[in-house]
This record gives sequence, C-alpha cells and structure tokens, in this order.
Amino acid sequence: MTSIPVRVGPSRLKDASLALLAVPLLGVVLPFLVFCSVASLGSGPGAGDDGDGSGWAFLGIGMTAGPVAALVAGVVVAVRSRRSGYPFLAVTAALSPFLVPAVLSSGVLWR
Repeated sequence: MTSIPVRVGPSRLKDASLALLAVPLLGVVLPFLVFCSVASLGSGPGAGDDGDGSGWAFLGIGMTAGPVAALVAGVVVAVRSRRSGYPFLAVTAALSPFLVPAVLSSGVLWR
C-alpha cells in the first residue's frame, strides 16, 4: 500500500514571529532606506543649490518611491509566503505598508 504524500507546513510560532518581524521591516525600514537612497542622489557631488530645483525633485521622487517599494515588497512577500503555507505572514505583509503609517498618524503612541 502506498502512502499519500502530506505537505507539512511551518509551525504557528515561526509564522507568528516572522509576521511580527515583517511589520517594521516592510512598513518602516524598507520605505526609509528607499527614500534615503533616492533623496541622496540629489545631494551628490556637484548638486549645489543653483536654483534649478533638482534637489527638491529627488526629494519628491524619494517620498513617492518609498511607499511604492513598500507596497510592491508587501505584495511579493504576501504571495510567496501564502504559497509556502504562512497564513499570518501573508496577511501581515499585505497590511504592513498601511498599518505602520496608520498607527503613527493616529496618535496612539503619543498619548
């Protein structure tokens, strides 16, 4: 008699710990690093304030690129982790780009 192959998924503890780790990484660290990287391009050598506004353009592009990178990374992590059997990580990765700004702008941490 042949045995039916059974897929063994990750433990709940591993899934929950990865989900808690994904919130600050995808919601805070990744957008900040992308913003700093793009904004620093406008302040490189020879990028003095000559009135053309290029520094402000890089700043604006960096402010847009950070959240876009967080959204794309959240979707990629959610799809790949869902396929691998991580249900908590998939939900957290999809919500983290929205969850962290919502908590910071709500004033909950400042009371």
